[in-house]
Amino acid sequence: MPNTETWGIIGLGWLGSRLSADLQAKGHSVWGTHRSDFDFRRDTLPTTSCDVLFLNTPPLSDIGPQLFCDKVTATGRIIFISSTSVFGMSSGKVTEDTLPTPETDSARWLLAVENLLRERFADQLTVIRPGGLMGGERHPAKHLSGKVDISGGNEKINLIHREDLIGLITSVPAAVPLVHAVAPYHPRKDDYYGTWADQLQLPRPTFKDSAFGSREIDSAVVSSFYTDWKCPRLDFI
Repeated sequence: MPNTETWGIIGLGWLGSRLSADLQAKGHSVWGTHRSDFDFRRDTLPTTSCDVLFLNTPPLSDIGPQLFCDKVTATGRIIFISSTSVFGMSSGKVTEDTLPTPETDSARWLLAVENLLRERFADQLTVIRPGGLMGGERHPAKHLSGKVDISGGNEKINLIHREDLIGLITSVPAAVPLVHAVAPYHPRKDDYYGTWADQLQLPRPTFKDSAFGSREIDSAVVSSFYTDWKCPRLDFI
């Protein structure tokens, strides 16, 4: 990455605001939009020039993927945040070479946007698919606390800490078109979330096994540019 760049961040929320702070601390210029002041359903993208346009919005189910992509204009690089949810209920080891099989409307929306952006901005685009997110007081164990008979206790976790996701975002080379962003640690869900509930002094969730084959999200490319993991074992918030 050059010494200084201008980033445009569409989505200054939980991830985007922290990314903005990190970039500015490193001397980069940043402009951005927040959900409270920008509506993809109505507004057009800001025309302010940037070296990197960072698209970080949740699936917008009431806007078709084509309409969303029609609003995107950029002469520089584009980074689009998608999700590993595009793999639906697939099992086994999943890498960037695995064919997505989305099973929800939101996952189908994300995959359609990936494909449309790739058609239009092939040489400019990097798609990043994070797993479940944690960090900054956010942890899935808080949401699961006290729930009973959650299906899939035997399945593996596929999470990433926000600080590592930001590290991946800011270090992925422009020549890399697709990245899976998941920490290299995949214990069983029942073990991991039970331990975290104890650490947070919350009621433990209870799980039951599922017949669904466990899925492990992996990356064939991350190790080539990102090795200094900050939270590889997902053991702090």
